[in-house]
Amino acid sequence: MAKDYKIDFNEYSFTTEEGTFSGKLDFKMFGKKQNILAYITLDNGEKVIAAAYKDNDYYGLRDIEPDSLIEVTFTRSNSGMIRLSAVNLI
Repeated sequence: MAKDYKIDFNEYSFTTEEGTFSGKLDFKMFGKKQNILAYITLDNGEKVIAAAYKDNDYYGLRDIEPDSLIEVTFTRSNSGMIRLSAVNLI
């Protein structure tokens, strides 16, 4: 039976911090730009959105189920934006 996810998308925002964080994958969906949007609650309670793109094989997010514990790494891109750069199951 499929789980019904009740997500308040307004609680999530893109992170402004670089680093590696652990948390729980709350929800994921395909975005408009052939990307996956991952909604994650970090261990510190912060709720973040991470975008993963096909050219990086979605950092494996395609195969990770919601409610999984994950470790995510965010780094600053050449344009100065903080971007998802790695995802690992814990």
